[in-house]
Amino acid sequence: MTTKIMRLLLLAAGAFLVAGCDGDDGAAGAAGAAGGPGVDGFSCWDLNQNGNPDPDEDLNGDGAINTLDCREPLPMNAVAGKLSSDTGGVLDRFAAVWFEPAAGGARIDAEVAVDGSYTISLDEGDYNAYASRPGYEDVVVAFTVTDGIVNTLDIVLPEVPDGEYITSEQCGWCHTTQYSSFIQTGHPFKLNKVVNGEQPVYPFTNLNGVLASIFDDDADLATLDDPNPGNTDNPLGTPMTWNDVSYVIGGYFWKARFIDQGGSIVTGSEVQYNFATNAMSAYHNNEDDKNYNCGNCHTTGWVHTDPATNPVGQDGLTFMEGTFSEGGIHCEACHSAGAQHAKLNGGIVRNAQPRTFAELTAAGAGYGLAVDCGECHTRDGERDYDTYLSGFDKALYGPDLLPNTADDVAPDTRPNEMGGRIASSNGLVRHHEQYDEILGIDPDTLRTTRTPAFLTLHGNCGSCHNPHGSSVNVNNPLYTGMPGVDPTKAGCLGCHPDYDPADRAGIGMKGLNCSDCHMPDLAKSATSVAGEADRPTVGDVRSHIFTIALGQSVDQFTTTTGGGFAYPAITEDWACRTCHNETGVAVDEYGIVAFPLPEGSADNYVFHDNIAR
Repeated sequence: MTTKIMRLLLLAAGAFLVAGCDGDDGAAGAAGAAGGPGVDGFSCWDLNQNGNPDPDEDLNGDGAINTLDCREPLPMNAVAGKLSSDTGGVLDRFAAVWFEPAAGGARIDAEVAVDGSYTISLDEGDYNAYASRPGYEDVVVAFTVTDGIVNTLDIVLPEVPDGEYITSEQCGWCHTTQYSSFIQTGHPFKLNKVVNGEQPVYPFTNLNGVLASIFDDDADLATLDDPNPGNTDNPLGTPMTWNDVSYVIGGYFWKARFIDQGGSIVTGSEVQYNFATNAMSAYHNNEDDKNYNCGNCHTTGWVHTDPATNPVGQDGLTFMEGTFSEGGIHCEACHSAGAQHAKLNGGIVRNAQPRTFAELTAAGAGYGLAVDCGECHTRDGERDYDTYLSGFDKALYGPDLLPNTADDVAPDTRPNEMGGRIASSNGLVRHHEQYDEILGIDPDTLRTTRTPAFLTLHGNCGSCHNPHGSSVNVNNPLYTGMPGVDPTKAGCLGCHPDYDPADRAGIGMKGLNCSDCHMPDLAKSATSVAGEADRPTVGDVRSHIFTIALGQSVDQFTTTTGGGFAYPAITEDWACRTCHNETGVAVDEYGIVAFPLPEGSADNYVFHDNIAR
């Protein structure tokens, strides 16, 4: 055993002696043979593969162009580029780029990055490249994609100047919920262009076959000088096809009128189509000079023609008395021109205020400013080119037509320079006068009958209405937008909780809606139903007068023949006798059973008898 241990120790010592310190380095070896040529390539940051560091290749924005800016290599047949404005700004992800084959085919969208760059892979061929971004003019570029390379297409979009309009479609890029609802409402369809000889397209209506019904009865030639015998009275005569029509006024719900290719409204005995009756009616019969001058409230961005500043009407139409950005009332009519907002996310009006007389008479006549609801939902208060004095202004201000002077007929009790008396015609309120009805001017005194609290609440249309929703189609099953108003009594009881009809003592009318009595069909847009016995004639638009004044001595109108004015309180004829009449006919969409109301029995009637008085 001792001999084996000693042998192991000697072997270990020998191993230690063999593994001593390193020796000196040997001589260098001969140089190896030269390698073969390398493969050509591009730096991974070289987006356009030109071999140079370009400013737009600094993707991370650190001021250096290097591997930190690298991304996946572009495939061959790619189109790569960047969007910028003509003022040098970078256009961001809110821009859109798409390509359409020149020979026809589906649109192919590119994805735009936050810095305005984009890439897309396309087959070889010819394309039309489109670029769009809210606040900038659209650009279309013819472009050929070459096989086997990376194709470069940078696009410059001209900036829309601040204070100009960009169209509601561009608003809808960001405000998708509001726009998708709003575009189903009536406002944007107030004036509709006829394109390529095709009738305008509406959400819930159509005008199929309507033109064939346009007619002018010249049987009255013995007593009246018909300006265009055998035709409608407008200069170009009866429109036979859609190629003879330039624009349609309305067509969304109540009615439709037509503008010829000269810019004149078609006039005659059977020229207005009414949806409720599926029939035609007269409009300015025997007038041949009804030029279209309604754009102040029918369009967005209206500028009246003027010999010096705006001599040619829209589309060059001779009798079109103005130009505009969009037909109909669109987003920018109420929110102001949107170019600055779209570019900088600022400079927009959320809640419009009435434009002042000073703004309307200044250079530009209020162009680009937001328009308050009441500026258009008035008739006696309309302020138009070139004086911008309304009918009410002229009645109130006296001979000098100046406010707050000694010859004023009465003090101006309006809360702002907007609105007037409630104009009527043949015993019904004329249409688009909801603000006048709320304002409640007494036509005899020219003073409002409303309290400041009433005007503060009811004078703001948004108290009851969602401006991005439809009221007339709120119960239409095809309508998918926001409700424009609550059609039930709940919409009223939110502010008037003590006045629920269900709380009244009597059982007979507990199921009524507030609007049955406080908002009867006292106004007419297109059609009316004639009165019979003690049942009054009713129109097709709900009143916004609200206040009820019972008693046989109370008049509803200054005159029921021709033009006049309504008094700012609903009489028992419309508040009560549309249901309570001797005919037993209820003119009400809810089908309420009617029964007579004896003369004088409503004089001291109290409906809300649950309220202590």
